[in-house]
Amino acid sequence: MMNNNRSFLIFLFYCLTLGIVHLLPTFETNQLQHSQSNVDPILIEVSWNTHDYDLHTIPTLQVVANPLLARQFSPIYKEIFANLKQLNAEYTRYAVWFPYPKLAVAELDPPSGIFQCGNVGENFSVNLSCEQNGGVISQVDFASYGTSAGACGQMQQGTCHAANSSDIVKKACLGKQSCSVPSTFELFGDPCFGTVKRLLIQIQCNPPQNNTYYNFNYLDTMLQDFLDATDGHSRIISYCTQPNWLFKQNKPHIYPDNATFTDWGYQTGTELVDDTMHALGDYYGRLVAWYTRGGFIDEYGRKHTSNYDYNWDYTEIFNEVESEHSMNVEFYTRAYDAVIQGIRRHTNNYDMKYVGMALAYHNEFDWYRYFLNHSNHAPDIPLDMISYHFYAGANSRTDPTAWESFFSQLDGFTFEVEQIEEIRKILSPQTRTTIDELGIILPDDNTPGAPQFPMVYWNAAAALYAYAWARISRQGIDVVGHSQLVGYPELPDLQLQPQFPSVALLNWTTGEGTAKYWTSKLLIETVDIGNDQAVVTETTDLQGQNIFSQAFIGKNGRRWVLIINKRYGNIDVFLPGCTGGRMQIINEASGFGPATEVTLELSRITLSAFAVAVIHMPPDNRN
Repeated sequence: MMNNNRSFLIFLFYCLTLGIVHLLPTFETNQLQHSQSNVDPILIEVSWNTHDYDLHTIPTLQVVANPLLARQFSPIYKEIFANLKQLNAEYTRYAVWFPYPKLAVAELDPPSGIFQCGNVGENFSVNLSCEQNGGVISQVDFASYGTSAGACGQMQQGTCHAANSSDIVKKACLGKQSCSVPSTFELFGDPCFGTVKRLLIQIQCNPPQNNTYYNFNYLDTMLQDFLDATDGHSRIISYCTQPNWLFKQNKPHIYPDNATFTDWGYQTGTELVDDTMHALGDYYGRLVAWYTRGGFIDEYGRKHTSNYDYNWDYTEIFNEVESEHSMNVEFYTRAYDAVIQGIRRHTNNYDMKYVGMALAYHNEFDWYRYFLNHSNHAPDIPLDMISYHFYAGANSRTDPTAWESFFSQLDGFTFEVEQIEEIRKILSPQTRTTIDELGIILPDDNTPGAPQFPMVYWNAAAALYAYAWARISRQGIDVVGHSQLVGYPELPDLQLQPQFPSVALLNWTTGEGTAKYWTSKLLIETVDIGNDQAVVTETTDLQGQNIFSQAFIGKNGRRWVLIINKRYGNIDVFLPGCTGGRMQIINEASGFGPATEVTLELSRITLSAFAVAVIHMPPDNRN
């Protein structure tokens, strides 16, 4: 409890204060007037000499691979990566996620031996080549424009079939080192008007060649841009999408020919074809070798050369595994071990560190008890770091008052974090933790034509992240990652379907920072890990219903206070001793720009709806 006499004197001093620091938000050209959530100011009292906890929690973000990051498709990829570079974040997570298979998987089709196959939809082309051994296309085993289906070596003609398919393909390809055959009705005619058609071809080469289907074109450029933007900082790389042909399928999965189209059904199958998981480990070993060892040897002993010698700190193994392929903890633990063993086989790198689990669901404490038990792993398998996720939700996409519930949801999550920490400290205390996806997903986020949320949403989401970082820092968690650098609504001009616009840190049309981005930057630049310590901070706000505040003290007497408005309304606070200090504030008025900076002339501060403020206290000259 506060000292009552001291509190009374402070409050009396406030009452004699005539001026007020007002920072009211503006939206476009109109002045917004949100209702005042408190009549009397909330008093913040800091015990600067009373240690609360050491600060270890690093604020960072995750970057999810999607078409707006790809040079080949994005008009703003340069702005996106320039803004990522300006953050100077540590432990940025780069997640190469499954909805865009051509952007996420290096080997989309399985090795097919001496048969070489292509399977494309209308208005795309089958590209075939026998150049590997200096040979030519000597045989067309199968060709059909229509509704044929089947894996390479098992293709079967459908009920719709252009009878001239084989003749056209033979004329275009036989005797040539390579050929490209377009899948169009102009070439083949239309054997079944109004039916969606595909072109399937199977050929052989002379001399025979064994065929694999590695393609790094899209993967390479995005990773290069990410690594350039985060150069000099620690990174977590998560190629979390496994080729789905590694899993047993009733029929081959047809992924989109267009690399920018989403495929939410790509993660099909729950049982691996190779139950030893050796093939799974080999895929990841070759993938990491491509980027860190200059290339790899494929399934048939052929060398693939990249000349890349990148390095990064951590490799995360898979993502939200309970839902993606519906893994249980025993299956996932075996897969985690197999991937590490595969990477070591192909790279001989025993220094790489790993992140495990990346859980999506909540209160899965049995997962932690099993995975963090070293006896459940193969010998010499490290448990360097674990990860898990949190997203708040709301019952309205457009009503800002509904977003006040974000903070109570986070409060519930912190209790879960506390229980996970108890398990970790008992079973594997040396294992670190990153909560590498933390954000908000609004209703109907991936629904085309969903209404656009008002601008103040960016402030609500920014306030939630700042609040989460501060609350979780009390638990000593190592890293908290803001989700995510860029998402977007439906963008017809770019033919892009929605990709969780409410999680974005950047404006999807300009690449500018939203309040989420600038709040992350403010925390990254303010926090001094290893030197800052939290000190006891109390308020007159009953049960923290309106604001959150936490004070820190660092080297050379540096003092700062984080204050967050949790309400869709203006909040007055009174912070004794801040006069003459400097305030950085992110609110509606700051828009798509950085924090507004002001020198505080008085100790009373008005925070607009969902504002995030860092108060840099003036030097303490009392000592």
